[in-house]
Amino acid sequence: MTSNIINGIYAITPDWEDTRQLIIKTEELLSNKINLLQYRNKKANKQLRMTQAKELQALCLHYQVPFIINDDFELCGILDADGIHLGKDDITIEEVRDKLGNKIIVGVSCYNDAKRVNEMMASSCDYIALGACFPTKTKPNAPHASLNFLEHVVETSIKPVVAIGGINLDNCSPVINSGVDAIAMINALYSTDKVSNKILEIKRKFRND
Repeated sequence: MTSNIINGIYAITPDWEDTRQLIIKTEELLSNKINLLQYRNKKANKQLRMTQAKELQALCLHYQVPFIINDDFELCGILDADGIHLGKDDITIEEVRDKLGNKIIVGVSCYNDAKRVNEMMASSCDYIALGACFPTKTKPNAPHASLNFLEHVVETSIKPVVAIGGINLDNCSPVINSGVDAIAMINALYSTDKVSNKILEIKRKFRND
């Protein structure tokens, strides 16, 4: 079931404090049929995160797109979100399963760490994320995951693989061709005025048109 959900364009929100701007842009993405949405805002306080997450979740329900929350276990539980994405220093998968159940989607960041990839393959996570594939403003010090590394993990993975980090329309082709199930993007989607054209072009690349 989850393997069918984790595919295509995985949008991740930027650190915008302007909720109206965030909602308008996200609805534009959703109406152009992105496949997943992750709420991530490292600068917002607790109250703002709650406000933004509620509005984004309502949009995702309307467009029938899975809504995933980055790191914030408490917020995820309060809203009964579809999923949570965890980094290596966050709450464990076992704790998530124990408190939020087995139905919730759990994604984990594996960076460029082969050992962590192997550990997560044996865990109950639903997908793994690899990256950064390219230099990224969001995480300028993020470890680099090479194309060879992506291809190797895809070949051996029993779980869906998401590529992340600096991916845009100009460089996404080799990443998509590596066989990953989805590509995650922040700035490439939220900083463009040509959302419809960009999403259509990326979807064509997934279909090898």
